[in-house]
Amino acid sequence: MPRIVTCHLCRIINKFPDVPEGTPMVPARMIFKDGSDFTYKDDDGHAVMVPQFDPMLEDFVERHEHGLEDSTHLASGVIEVMAVEQKTWETMDVVAMVRGQIHAQTSEWYDDRDTYREGAIECYNNHGNPDLDSGCSDYLDDSKMIGKAEYHADGRTITVPRKLRQYLCYQCPYQQAYVNVEIQRKAGMYR
Repeated sequence: MPRIVTCHLCRIINKFPDVPEGTPMVPARMIFKDGSDFTYKDDDGHAVMVPQFDPMLEDFVERHEHGLEDSTHLASGVIEVMAVEQKTWETMDVVAMVRGQIHAQTSEWYDDRDTYREGAIECYNNHGNPDLDSGCSDYLDDSKMIGKAEYHADGRTITVPRKLRQYLCYQCPYQQAYVNVEIQRKAGMYR
């Protein structure tokens, strides 16, 4: 499901797409620097399941640690993630609704950001608005990867499979206007 991710210290709201289809699910756990851990449970006491690989969320969390201890993040809810049903995402301005609810509760206004989309558009413009003829010189290059290809957790290295990695390119007009259209054309969808 698409998500709304909020940093309550920065007062920003970001829109995130869903993780790629087929991403393995694992219990939601916080592992603290001191080695202790906490597993999130639902109302029935079962572990809440989350994507094993979520580079966009990992990147967001790293950008919004603010030098706070892990326990502070957990206890105070500095970062909040809200899953949104696809149909709701497509038919409503979910960000405006969440902004309004937060304002009603706190009297604070939150900034609506689309950090990765903004980064992709800036990159697209810096490359002179490439098209299929000119191509993009760093399309799906590691320098455009969101998050990391490898994470260290529980004393081991976890490698994000290539097909589950996220790139700024997926948010780029080049991908949307040229690459996706060309893929669909080759698949015979424009007859």
